[in-house]
Amino acid sequence: MARFLSLVAVMTLCLVVGVRAQDKMMKAATDGKVTVVVTHEVKDYATWRKGYDADAGNRKKAGFKVTGVYADVNNPNMVSIIGEFPSAAAADAFATSPVLKDAMEKAGVIGKPDVKVLTAKLK
Repeated sequence: MARFLSLVAVMTLCLVVGVRAQDKMMKAATDGKVTVVVTHEVKDYATWRKGYDADAGNRKKAGFKVTGVYADVNNPNMVSIIGEFPSAAAADAFATSPVLKDAMEKAGVIGKPDVKVLTAKLK
């Protein structure tokens, strides 16, 4: 009986440790950086790109590390930017900044952008 109780105690400990480790991994995945996908239409891609490139300093200051800029295969003026922010709060602060709004207007963004803020999820 003592061996059985010891085995149960060891199994319980392993389960608790496993759950705590998984909790820590989920916290790290959700408290840290986020991936952002921004899609919007522009009047003219070439004009927009010049304005976008000129605004690189503001993206860097906000902590936005762009991993790719894409254009829709059927509409080259429909642009998507994918990148990472250090946190959801940093992404929100940048998205609501008047500096970004002004840069987008000057670059020829049409309408309101579709913005998705994503966090990694573990299996």
